[in-house]
Amino acid sequence: MDIYKYSLIALCILVLNGCKPASPEEKAGGGNLALTTGYTLNQSDFNVLSADEQFMVANKALSTMYRGLPLDQFFDLTQGLESPSVQYGNFVSSTQVSLQTPLSQLERRNLDARILGLDDDVDTVENDSIQGRFNTFDNDQPHQIYMARMQTYPLSKDQFVTWMSYFLANTIMFSPAREMDSTNSQDIVRVLGYLDGSLNADKPIRDVVRGWLHNLSRWRVSRSPENHALEMFELYLGIFNDTPEEIQNTINGGKACGSWYLTDNNADYQLLIDLTKPEGTKSYEVFGKFVTNCEDLYDVVAGHPRLIPRVIEVIVNYFMDGSSSSVKQDLIQSIVNSNPVTFNDVFLGVMFSKSFLLTSERVKTFEENALGFLNSMYWNPRANSGELGRGAIDSLLDSDRFDSGADIGVHRMGWAAMNYKIGRTPFLPMDVLSFATYHKAIRQEVLMNQRAYDGRSFPKETDFTEADEPRPAPFPIYAGAFYIEGTENLKPELDSLTAEEFIDFVFLTAMGRRATDVEVAAFIAEGDQTNRHYLTTDDDGVVQLRRSGGGVDELYEYWADDFAEIMLDYISRLPEFYYYRPATL
Repeated sequence: MDIYKYSLIALCILVLNGCKPASPEEKAGGGNLALTTGYTLNQSDFNVLSADEQFMVANKALSTMYRGLPLDQFFDLTQGLESPSVQYGNFVSSTQVSLQTPLSQLERRNLDARILGLDDDVDTVENDSIQGRFNTFDNDQPHQIYMARMQTYPLSKDQFVTWMSYFLANTIMFSPAREMDSTNSQDIVRVLGYLDGSLNADKPIRDVVRGWLHNLSRWRVSRSPENHALEMFELYLGIFNDTPEEIQNTINGGKACGSWYLTDNNADYQLLIDLTKPEGTKSYEVFGKFVTNCEDLYDVVAGHPRLIPRVIEVIVNYFMDGSSSSVKQDLIQSIVNSNPVTFNDVFLGVMFSKSFLLTSERVKTFEENALGFLNSMYWNPRANSGELGRGAIDSLLDSDRFDSGADIGVHRMGWAAMNYKIGRTPFLPMDVLSFATYHKAIRQEVLMNQRAYDGRSFPKETDFTEADEPRPAPFPIYAGAFYIEGTENLKPELDSLTAEEFIDFVFLTAMGRRATDVEVAAFIAEGDQTNRHYLTTDDDGVVQLRRSGGGVDELYEYWADDFAEIMLDYISRLPEFYYYRPATL
């Protein structure tokens, strides 16, 4: 009981110290961890961008990890938005530091409790229950808890590792291939657990690959000795049996692994060694080296000079889809030349590269677009608004039940997680059906679902302080994108914005750009219609959001969410909304 109480007290302290999601600056742990390579964006490079471009680039970096940065955290909106004042000038360096700074065990434990919830402690007088941030997880889809951690952990090494593990497990190198007859949810657990543990321990890339090659889940995908050798060479070395020499390497590699075999379905696809086939009695030449067994072959692959460039190539292809081959190769070579050792080195190099942040243009995945937007809008699953409520992660990733009707399910967009033998393709499926499903989901369930992020339905402090037995809130209390938590009273940060600035606020958050003069004029006209009358003009002739009367607890002073909904409906129909765009240099 004492341990539980101390953990709860610590959690409450975290709550009291953070009334809104922590910014990168707030989480920066100090130290000399900022990147210094010439091909990556440094703080000086970032500072020469315009304020608007800085915000766009910041969210380009964060949304790749399915996160986002609210506009009123980045800018001091009390000073207006016409010439915005950046609230801190070290986004790049502080974020890089944060992503390399681990959480304490206590922080991680309390954050996991925040995700899953805690039942009442029957040994205490007060109610110590903690409502889970997410309340449904499919036991057959263990990657859901990883997504929940990505969304709940502050920017930190732990959050970064969780995302990298999820990313890698959706590539051809580590996919658990749930679609195959020989695989199941156990393989998802194995690959994510293996990657999470290895990356947290900062194991070298070569060691991570070496340890995975003999894993049961890798064999459940390859299924035979020769195919196991073939896939090792293709996946991790980029060698594709194109020449007689390469074909012979594959044949010899299969022979070296010849005593290893996968049982059939009746024996639950287990990896065994046939003791009637002696190992170590004959040598086989593979890539100019002689091997006598499968373990020797693993050493050859893990030590091959093409391994690191190939791993970098696979990751770069996802980030830089749409870029020319020469641009990709230049970035790959730049990272190779920096002598990366860990996956952390590679991902930081790619994500903060000038090539990606400043010049790339590609389609956003649904997770990048939807979750990036929602995080920039202070999404709170506890608002329990439709598919973005506390069951959101299950709806998003319920890829095993393909009859699931959840609109936001990525499996409906040809983008199922942990499912494909070759992993997710480096390019997003953009056929008519896939994109139509993507568009419907993000428009209907995300952009137009304003109760999930406007603040009106968020838990508020008085839910606990004015209870029959008052107590500290067991989870963070923070305002939404527009309103003070649990009300429709406009946040003080937005109170001074004119109607035109509010329009820019919505456009910058959703797309990283301001509205054009034509768009501003059109939306002011829409908001000023008699049947809407969302806007009013003050004595100085400045158009502002309209206030209205109401009760004490819920003043309904503002119509910000209704006005924003019109803009977001329009934005959902713009092709550029679905793309990362280059910075204007």
